[in-house]
Amino acid sequence: MAAAVLGSIDGNATTSLAAITVEKEPDAPLMFLSSSLATASRAGSFVVIVRSRDEFLHWLHHPRPGAEWLQVEGLLNDEDVWAAAARVPSGPPLDVIVSDPATEFAMLYRLVDVRGVRDLRVTIPVLPGLIKALRLAASLRLPVRLLPGQPTEAALAELGEAAEFYLYNPAVEAPIEFFHSLFAAMGGADTGSLWSILEQEPAVFARTDADGQAVIPRDFVAAHLQNLIRQDAECADCKWQSWCAGYFKHPDPGYVCEGVKKVFSILEAAAEEMNRDLAAQEEVGA
Repeated sequence: MAAAVLGSIDGNATTSLAAITVEKEPDAPLMFLSSSLATASRAGSFVVIVRSRDEFLHWLHHPRPGAEWLQVEGLLNDEDVWAAAARVPSGPPLDVIVSDPATEFAMLYRLVDVRGVRDLRVTIPVLPGLIKALRLAASLRLPVRLLPGQPTEAALAELGEAAEFYLYNPAVEAPIEFFHSLFAAMGGADTGSLWSILEQEPAVFARTDADGQAVIPRDFVAAHLQNLIRQDAECADCKWQSWCAGYFKHPDPGYVCEGVKKVFSILEAAAEEMNRDLAAQEEVGA
């Protein structure tokens, strides 16, 4: 098992961007706002979604207090904007969204110099091409968040390969979520469910519409899971219920989770292996 994995599981897992601690008012969700809404926002803590070169450069050069990070969408193909970002040595961290890993993976090289001046994470959707993008991101030592959604059969095959890569490839030095936190949970850490790990829990991370209103109710996750259980969905007696909490049953509650469970089993087998190894080390040292 990769030393990076063994060395990083200490019973405390972080789920926010690049291990940043978000300070906000008690019970107040972290708001995800468009650039225009963020400019006028009085929210204590927020994430700015930037979708154009002008928006991105504005927030790099003129960050506002409360901006925890910038979620950068649709700009990986703009080589010049990343060269400019590498010349700004301070400011908020970046979460760079990959739209199509099959066609955009080579563009991750553009982030290397930016990573040298600020915290940066790459978010990759679980789509065909995932493994190419993940391998390159790992080789560049970029933290990664995988957003699985409801993956197709082809994407699930790559997700399983990605789990094996995370667990056993020595090139992996930076966290790969959701694997990292779920693996920690299987070792006894309190990481919350996938909704929290992937920053999709609306009670904590609030996505907003064009008017700044939350698009998903704060109590959605609990109500969603209870509804699935009432309908006798496979969640009702699923061994992964406490960690998944119906994540893979949204938006389509009829999604079949057989392939997802195989990925969970890969992580579980590795966690059991690690626990045996640690127990053996303790016996030797006793």
